[in-house]
This record gives sequence, C-alpha cells and structure tokens, in this order.
Amino acid sequence: MMNDHVPPMRDLQEAKSVPFDRIYLDPNNPRIAPEDPPGYLDEKSLFDKDLQQTLEERVRAVYDVATLEDSILAHGWVPIDSIVVWEHPQRPGYYIVVEGNTRTVALRTLRGDRLEREQKKLEKLKKTPSRYQEELRVQQDLVDRLVQIAAQTDQLPVFPVKAKSVDELQAILPRLLGVRHISHAREWAPYATNLYILSLYERLFRARHGDKVALRLEDDLVNEVGDMVSLGGTKTRRNIQAASAFTHFKRDYEDRLPEGETLSDEDHYFFELILQNAYAKEQFNVNKDSLRLPKESEEVLFQWAFSNPRSGKGEDNENILYKAESVRLWNQMATYDGKAGTNFAKQLDVDAPDEARPIRVVEAEFLHHKTQRTPVDALTSLMKALQDLKVDTLLSQQQHLGPILDRIATQVARYQKMMQAVAE
Repeated sequence: MMNDHVPPMRDLQEAKSVPFDRIYLDPNNPRIAPEDPPGYLDEKSLFDKDLQQTLEERVRAVYDVATLEDSILAHGWVPIDSIVVWEHPQRPGYYIVVEGNTRTVALRTLRGDRLEREQKKLEKLKKTPSRYQEELRVQQDLVDRLVQIAAQTDQLPVFPVKAKSVDELQAILPRLLGVRHISHAREWAPYATNLYILSLYERLFRARHGDKVALRLEDDLVNEVGDMVSLGGTKTRRNIQAASAFTHFKRDYEDRLPEGETLSDEDHYFFELILQNAYAKEQFNVNKDSLRLPKESEEVLFQWAFSNPRSGKGEDNENILYKAESVRLWNQMATYDGKAGTNFAKQLDVDAPDEARPIRVVEAEFLHHKTQRTPVDALTSLMKALQDLKVDTLLSQQQHLGPILDRIATQVARYQKMMQAVAE
C-alpha cells in the first residue's frame, strides 16, 4: 500500500536541494486560495510578496502551525514528509509549493520573525546581567537551535513535479493531491476538498465548451473528475453540487447575516446533508443537475438556519435548524412518519416557512414518541442511529455531538451498574 505521505513517484523528479527563499506558497491551493486565485500563468502574482504574506496568514488560520514550530524547535528539522514543488517555466529557479504549506510557513517563521525576536531578547539579557544566569543560558540555547535550523534549511530538499507547462501540472495535481487530501482526507476539510473537485470539473467543462456557456453537469465529465480523484461518480457529483451551491449561497447571503457573523467552511455541511438526504432534497427542490438551490429555497434555508445569531451556547441558537445535523434529523423524521403515520417532518414545510417550528422542539416530541415503545426497540433504534453516523459527521459536528455522546456513555454506564447490582 502506498504511504499516505508520499505522492505517486511517477509524477515526481528525483529529490533536489533548492534555496529556501526561492520556495513560495501556492495561491491556487483550494485550502488557502483567495476568492479570486491568479492561476499559474500569472507568474508575477504567484510570487507577489504581499500575496505570500496573506497566504501565510491563511495557512495559520487553517493548520496548527504553532505546534509544528514547537516540534521543529524541540527535535530540529527532520524532513520526513516530502515537500513537493513545481518549478515555474517562466521563472526558472522559483518553486511553488504543491504539498507542504504548513512546513513551509513554520520554517519561514522560525528562520525569520522568531529568530530575530529571540536574538533581540538575548542581546537585552546580555546587556542587563542578572544573578540568575539560567535565564541567559536558556535563551542562548534557544537562539542556537534557531540558528542551526536556519542553517539546516538554507538549502531545502524537495521533490519537483514532472510538469513543464501549466497544462501538465493541472493534469498531475489531482493525482498528487488526491493521495493525501481527497481519498484519505488527511488535512483538507470537506469544503476545501469539494472546491478543488469543482475546480477540476469547471476546467474540463471550459475546455469543452469555452467561457460563454453556463456551467452545467455532464455525466462523462463528472465521471472523468471522479477517476482523477479516485471517487465514484455519484459522490463526485454531490461534492461538485455542494461546493457550487454553498459558494453561491455565501456570495449572496453573507452580507445579510447578523452583525459580527460570517459563513464558515463548516456551514458547507448544510449543503452536503441536503444533497445526501432524499426528503431534504425534495423539500428544497434540488435535483441531480442542480448547481445551486433555487432562489426560494435559499431564502428558506437562510431564514431557518442563519437569520438569527448563532454565537454562544447551542441553547441560545434560536434558528429553526440550529445545526447542520438538523437536516439529517429532519430526514429521519420523514422516514419515521412514513412508517408510524405521524406528522413530525411536515412541521417544517419549505412551502410555508413562516409556520415552521424549531426543530429542537419537534425533536423532543419526536424522541418522546419513539420512546413509547419497549426498551429493546428504543435501544435497538439508538444503536442503529449510532452505527449510521458517518466519520465526516463526527468531524464536522464534533462540537455538538461530543457532549451528546458523553451523556449517552454516562447513562449507559449507570444502567449497567444498576443491572450488575441487581444480578449480584
């Protein structure tokens, strides 16, 4: 099995050492790219100093750079994970980071701002002698380690991509990035992954139809993208739809949010769940070719999920759908209604949005109704619900699901103790 940390070697040249100050972050990387990425043909923008600073800040917002810096300080620079780069054909000797943004930013900081700051602190200590010499010794040791790291990384071993043109690079990137970030979901969150898949689809579509034709989904192109990133056609289609729908929604509705709030990448999960659950798709009038929600459906989703403040504790969120997982619960209610002849899901009707009841209230009634069964039925249903939880659900909704799972575990332990006490 291929190591998750090593991209396919057929797409890479042999490792070579390059000057660290000739390595640049990629403003087209979907995880950190600005709203309007420059592409790879605009080599002036690619290497712009101000843009590089902005990308550093974005990397810090996405990844735990500080922890990596501490690790490098403690253990020295150990280049275990490959840094993969592309040498720009119009700027020989200048390299764009394809894989290794976090390591690049960590090293920039340690070699630059951190080293300068600690050296100034050391000089200050030397000018103000103290009886407590240990402080000076510790600071000198820190500066020495930073100097050593800077020396070790003046020339950095990297693996260049075998691409002599932008077209060749774009053909190779899906394989390189898919190994770690898509198929194995090592670092990229769902929205970043789906944005990248959407960008691959759009590139194929534009190559076929040009820039004047409105983007639409075509089965053969969806399947081609799926092959690029090792995903099935159905999942690839949903990923493209979710990224497109959320991007449209974010553009049109972010300025209508309550003051001080923004749409985060996690909010993309609403759109993933709408596309995954049949009842929600039907209610929001989404079909297999939709690249955004109909305008009326967007209005309802905004009213139900984003019109009221969402900061603070979960109980303070007064939105009808107070979290993305509410969409899955809504679908479960519809399935239950069909079997039990109840009417829980219809209390949220897209055609009558102002009459919708908060799903938190409906959920309480729904769960109460379900528990009016035998304990075996109730526990069997709970077990099935837990088994049906997806990994992406746990990761995306861990802030909400973590405390719930803790309470379930506590209650289960309490029941087990009671049964053991009776048995003894």
